[in-house]
Amino acid sequence: MGADVRPIRLLGPVLIVAGVVALAIGFLQGQAGLSLFLIFPVVTATGGWSALGILLFIAGFFALFLTLPSYVAEAPAPSEPSAATPPGVPPPVTPTRRWGGVVFLGPIPVVFGSDAKVARWMLVVGILLFVGLVVLTVISIWGI
Repeated sequence: MGADVRPIRLLGPVLIVAGVVALAIGFLQGQAGLSLFLIFPVVTATGGWSALGILLFIAGFFALFLTLPSYVAEAPAPSEPSAATPPGVPPPVTPTRRWGGVVFLGPIPVVFGSDAKVARWMLVVGILLFVGLVVLTVISIWGI
């Protein structure tokens, strides 16, 4: 499975992580501000690092969206047991794909997944993102 990973599939996540890092540097240098408009977080860029972070973050989402078809694989057609397979041996089982996600409705993470284990991991991701948002908000308000 690891051998068929194409480098272009990593472009979106790498750009998003680079954007978050650049935005964090901008926050630490006082070049970015964080505020809330209704329930939506708004980042204000006043310097180069924060502007670069926002641009990389947006480019990462576009790259992730454009490479999304390469993440979704078509399900293989069910194969009939061949004549070469002995009758007592079951056909090989292909692993099922598991998926999940987090959607924020205001400050509340809504998680979903194809099974309970994935949904629990998405809940952990949602909680970490929520805590990160709260920390950045507090840093922005107190001017740390």
